[in-house]
Amino acid sequence: MTLHRHPFIIHHFTTLRSTSDTVKSMSDAPAFTVVTADEQTGGRGRRDRSWYSPPGDGLYLSVLLRPVAPVLSPSLISLLSAIAVAETITDLGAREVDIKWPNDVLIAGKKVCGIIAEGATSGNQASSIVVGIGVNLNQRSFPEEIAEDATSLFLATGETTDLARFRDHLLVSLSGWYELWHSGADRRIIERWEELSSYAKHRQVRIATDGEEILGETLGLARSGALLVRTPDGQVRSILAGQVSNLR
Repeated sequence: MTLHRHPFIIHHFTTLRSTSDTVKSMSDAPAFTVVTADEQTGGRGRRDRSWYSPPGDGLYLSVLLRPVAPVLSPSLISLLSAIAVAETITDLGAREVDIKWPNDVLIAGKKVCGIIAEGATSGNQASSIVVGIGVNLNQRSFPEEIAEDATSLFLATGETTDLARFRDHLLVSLSGWYELWHSGADRRIIERWEELSSYAKHRQVRIATDGEEILGETLGLARSGALLVRTPDGQVRSILAGQVSNLR
């Protein structure tokens, strides 16, 4: 199967613990190897949170990327992956699509997609990057503990989504944005992310990092993909990792 300029090799499974763990175990796999599953029993998101992965209702996908040139901003991989998902969801009829920094894709304020990008790096070169993407497509309901915060493409549009069609559309978009990143077009990725995200600028937020809680107003992204926040004392902070929430 050839999508865009890249030949994706797709391995599909009925049940896996984690598509990303399976990709990581395929040490000799070529770039653009994709693993998908009908169900994940141990799916996870950022910061080791679990990802609800019921059988048949969502797209659970991981793709192996092998950059061939020194890369100065591997953190942009998670941002461009969110762009690809947001564009795909919008193309398939969803409205009020948003991205919460760095890569949670939302519909009407509720999470529809989680992304985790992991890799081994050597200096500025990423030898391999595994991007795991979980998208809620055909779920009609969610467990009580996440029902207020989660949604699906079906709940947003009333339409059932063909998983293979969504997968192929997403991989085409992901391939295009990856190509731009690989060619050094970091600025275009930052600009597109800021276009798609209401969190990019002038949003009052609380950010929980490993060491502290930061309150402030978002000012956009640094070229590295870090979130710029002006704190109440006028200081501009560059946030590399953290959990963002709105200040009401």
